[in-house]
Amino acid sequence: MYLYIPMQKTLNKEDFKVAFWDNLGQKASETTAKAVQKAKDLSDVAKYNSMISEEETKINNTYYQIGKLYLAVHGNDPEPDFAGFVSSIVESNQKIETYKQQILDIRGVQRCPKCGAEIQLGVAFCSACGAPVPHEKPAVAEDLIKCNNCGSMVKKGVRFCTACGSPMTYPTTAPAPAQEAAPTPEATPAPTLEMPPIPEQPAPAVDGKVCPQCGAAVDESLSFCTNCGAKL
Repeated sequence: MYLYIPMQKTLNKEDFKVAFWDNLGQKASETTAKAVQKAKDLSDVAKYNSMISEEETKINNTYYQIGKLYLAVHGNDPEPDFAGFVSSIVESNQKIETYKQQILDIRGVQRCPKCGAEIQLGVAFCSACGAPVPHEKPAVAEDLIKCNNCGSMVKKGVRFCTACGSPMTYPTTAPAPAQEAAPTPEATPAPTLEMPPIPEQPAPAVDGKVCPQCGAAVDESLSFCTNCGAKL
């Protein structure tokens, strides 16, 4: 009896090369697949982070709109929990207006109350829209009252301090009894003196643009006279 023992096949050089390249190709494919999957994961994470940031921006904008609406509705009577926030906003707005006015003062201009255009100080009419420019009289001491919280002087009649936002308190005083005015003696009218008429002198010649309504000299770039408001 004979025993058959199969012999192991010996790989030659060509078979070794084929096996090597097959193994290398398989590893390269696996590495490429992992790299592609990792890149896709990073792309998905970036996409979801962007979507999260977008939703957070929407929430913050909604918070802003809620606060702005609350200030518009309850700015004069805020609840105790919101009084500090309202006072802070009022104070910041007052500072902003003060800073803007200081900029205008440095530049030597003012804003038209109707159209908002920048015009020269002291003019009677806006050079952009022709609207009359009112000149407010400076507030006198009788028109001011001291804030009990910060000590700033504000106009009488306001409900909240324009410097710190605190509620203003006004003393209640009983009206004084009316007193009869003493009769005043009739004054003798003073004699009037007739002055001789002053001869009219022709207006001096002005180089440049002249208002056809009042004859005042105006700048070439203006559309309305700053003296009478007539359209040029």
